[in-house]
Amino acid sequence: LLTTLQPNLRLVSSSACGSQGYCEYIPLFSAGNPNDVLINSSPFIMVNNSYYYFSTQSVNWFAAHENCRKMGSNLVTFETPEEFDSVMKYLLNLRIEENKIHMYWTSGNDLGWHTMFKWFSSGEVIKIKRWAPGQPDNYQGKEHCVAVGYDDTNRLHDSRCEYLKKYICEAPKQETISIVIWK
Repeated sequence: LLTTLQPNLRLVSSSACGSQGYCEYIPLFSAGNPNDVLINSSPFIMVNNSYYYFSTQSVNWFAAHENCRKMGSNLVTFETPEEFDSVMKYLLNLRIEENKIHMYWTSGNDLGWHTMFKWFSSGEVIKIKRWAPGQPDNYQGKEHCVAVGYDDTNRLHDSRCEYLKKYICEAPKQETISIVIWK
């Protein structure tokens, strides 16, 4: 017998209630934050329903990856053109405020298979058509990591992994869990 009690909790069975009056419940997970619970996401900033950290320090690609992992996140992976565009819009506003163009590391690279650029955090081939003109070009055969902020277009470009750039970390997608304990 599976009886719905609330949208996010289910009673396993009526026989699960013991002689002491305790019942067993299974928590259900929901994507995102369906009840709009106030969350302290610092140092991450919400941009179009996802959370990102925009570094202020410049490091090489490997240190950027390590820094994101220390925060429980990954270097940014742009899964859709819309995600890319919303983050670039945020960076454009930041650039206008600071009056500077910054380059930021993403998780993209071709370290596993040269000329096949993939997102490091997902292993998926980079499919979005947001490369700067003439990119990726693997200049001098040494550009294997992907950054954004190439020029005024804020497009993707390949770069030498040891160059120092700022970086963008992407927090994991939110999940909500509800647990009720009966005493």
